[in-house]
Amino acid sequence: MHEFDTEAMNTNMVIRICGVEYNYARSAALECFHDLEMLESLLSVYIEGSDISMINSANVGETVKLTDSATECLISAFQAAQISRGVIDVCMGEYFLKNKKDSTIAIKGEPRRGVFEFDAENYAIRKKYDGMIDLGAIGKGFAVDKIVDKLIDIWEVENAFITFGGSSIYAFGKPDDAESWIIRLGGEGGMEIPLNNAAVGASGVAVQGTHILDARTGTVPENQPYRTWAFAGSAAIADAMSTAFMILPLPEIKDICSEYNLSAAIQQTPDSPIEIIE
Repeated sequence: MHEFDTEAMNTNMVIRICGVEYNYARSAALECFHDLEMLESLLSVYIEGSDISMINSANVGETVKLTDSATECLISAFQAAQISRGVIDVCMGEYFLKNKKDSTIAIKGEPRRGVFEFDAENYAIRKKYDGMIDLGAIGKGFAVDKIVDKLIDIWEVENAFITFGGSSIYAFGKPDDAESWIIRLGGEGGMEIPLNNAAVGASGVAVQGTHILDARTGTVPENQPYRTWAFAGSAAIADAMSTAFMILPLPEIKDICSEYNLSAAIQQTPDSPIEIIE
């Protein structure tokens, strides 16, 4: 197994590749890391000149032309909003930034929900009402999806495991010494499950406390679970839905998993068992 890592989007990405010789794996990983740097320059709310920053700085009524990558990511983001029944909404960027007490982009006064007219076919978006887009974890998940595509379609890698900050993971094929990649939910001593040709997103309160905002209300609900995981074919959707599952009640999570062919895992407290929902 060959392992490579890089820093991007304020966290660490690790790519593990099996079944090919070292130099080939290294070349594939380096190209992926170059693509990751490019994606960050297009999707980050903090980088001047990115597609997202240009949307946010546009005047009401102005149309911004988008790159194909930003267009694809926004498609995933708006799809996540629909799947999550409005719990996820990247147009709540001002709320997210204020909730994070972000000092890089100061939000003066009351935050606003942005309203945008998205024209994916023509790679364009028009600002209809002031506000900001912040892709958050969806941007990270989208980057993982693009790297998976690059490894499979361009480099013809058959076995790889990608983890981005530990909260966005995709695995396909298998490691050198086992029949499947294994991930552990809940840390040391937690539940081990196989992961193949699928993504898992993770959210929780262990690091930042109760902080995840419900886009329907613009507030942080009380009594969020300790950890949630979402399993999907797309890392962008898995990342978004693990966040949504921190807010939605179990009956709605079960309905969403059934309707959209997702799976979930919920741990209500640090000491409670992990409940799997399929």
